[in-house]
Amino acid sequence: MSRPAVTILMPLYNGARHLPETLASVARQTFTDFELLVIDDGSTDDSPRLLAEFADPRLRVIRHDRNLGLVTALNRGLAEARGEWVARQDADDLSAPGRLAAQLAFLRGNPAVPLLGCDAWLVDDRGAPRGRWRTGGHADLVSWDLCFRAPFAHSAAVFRRSIIVNRFGGYRDQPACEDLDLWGRVAEEFPVVTLREPLVKYRLHAASIMARTDDAVRRRSAVRAVLERHMETVAPGFDASPVIASAWAEALPGDWWEYFEALAGLEPAFLRGRRPAPGFARMVAEQCYALYGRAVRAGAGGAFLAALVAFRPGLLPRIPWLRMLAATVRR
Repeated sequence: MSRPAVTILMPLYNGARHLPETLASVARQTFTDFELLVIDDGSTDDSPRLLAEFADPRLRVIRHDRNLGLVTALNRGLAEARGEWVARQDADDLSAPGRLAAQLAFLRGNPAVPLLGCDAWLVDDRGAPRGRWRTGGHADLVSWDLCFRAPFAHSAAVFRRSIIVNRFGGYRDQPACEDLDLWGRVAEEFPVVTLREPLVKYRLHAASIMARTDDAVRRRSAVRAVLERHMETVAPGFDASPVIASAWAEALPGDWWEYFEALAGLEPAFLRGRRPAPGFARMVAEQCYALYGRAVRAGAGGAFLAALVAFRPGLLPRIPWLRMLAATVRR
C-alpha cells in the first residue's frame, strides 16, 4: 500500500458529541491523499461505535485501553503516522473542505517552512459564531505573537513529521500548552507562517482541554515559562519578559504603565536585525485589543486605555474600535 501524503492526526477522548460532524468535515476534503489516524485514548462514551460506523477506508484507529493523556496520544500518533505531513484535527473542531488543499499547496511551494497554521472561525458548543482567530501570516509576526499567546489553533496546524519528530522529539508533557511549547521551539529555528484565511472552525466550550485542566496554576506557570523562553530567544537582552508573560499567562497587571513600558522595550529588542514585517503595527493593535477585552471584563478598561494613550498613541488609529466598543457593551 502506498503511503499517503498527509496523516490527519486526531487524538480522541470521549468526544462523541461532536465526532460525527468532525468526521464529515474530514471526509469532505478536496485533497484526498490522506489517512485519518485516530488515537482513541480510552474513550468510555459512544466514540468507538461512531468510529466503527464511519465507512471510510482511509480511517485507522489505535485504541488505548485506558486514558493516558493528550501528549501520550499525540506522540503515539506521530510514531504511527504514515504521511510525510501531519495535519492536526481535534475531535470537536471542523476543517473547511479546502483546508488540506490550501495548506499542502503552500507547504510544497515553500520547502523551508516545516510548520503552517491558518486563521480560524471561533464557534461555541452549538456552532454559533463567536469571532475570528486572526493570525500573523509572516514568520516574524508569528514569532512576535508567540511572545504573548498561541499564534494559531492546534487544529489549524500542518507540519512535516520528520522535523517535528527527529529534530524536536515531538510534543513535551506541558499542562494544556503542549502546542504552544512545540510551536515556540520550532519558531526559534525555522520560519513558521500562517495562511490568513479561516480554514478551520475552533470550538469554544466548557469541555475543552483548556477548560478541563484540573491544575490551573500549573497550566498558567507552564504557559508563562514558554512565553519567557521564547522572548529570551528572539529578543536577546530584553529583561522585562516576566512582566509581559505574567500579563498574558497569569493575572492582569496591577500597573498597566509597567506593562506598556515593557512592551516598548520588547519591540526594539525583537526587531533588532529585522525589518518590520508588513502588518506588524496591525498585529500589535490586535494584541492590544485582545488584552483590552480581558481588562474590560476585570473592570480595568479605563486604566488600560489611559496607559495605551500615554505610551502608544500611534496605535490608536489601528485599534479595532468597533470591536472594542462591542466588548465593552457585552460586559
